[in-house]
Amino acid sequence: MTIHLTLEQEQRVQAVIGAGTYKSLDQLVEAALTALEQCPESGIPLIPANLEALLMDGLHSPVLTEEDFWNSVDARTAILLAEHGPRQPS
Repeated sequence: MTIHLTLEQEQRVQAVIGAGTYKSLDQLVEAALTALEQCPESGIPLIPANLEALLMDGLHSPVLTEEDFWNSVDARTAILLAEHGPRQPS
């Protein structure tokens, strides 16, 4: 299967992989599919096997130092700001 990403999507994927959250594109796609299956809005039922897989993913995920955690938050915030722009005052 071939998937075509926009430049922005590719940058987001590379940022996530670069942050060390996932070691490969395969891992990232698997996690994204698993998350989609767990999302109530997706219409896909929550089944125990999927919940167990999520739990195992969490247990096997890398432990971040506090600095790495905040760097990942900063990176994700930058991505969100680039996508949506700064929030306008009410």
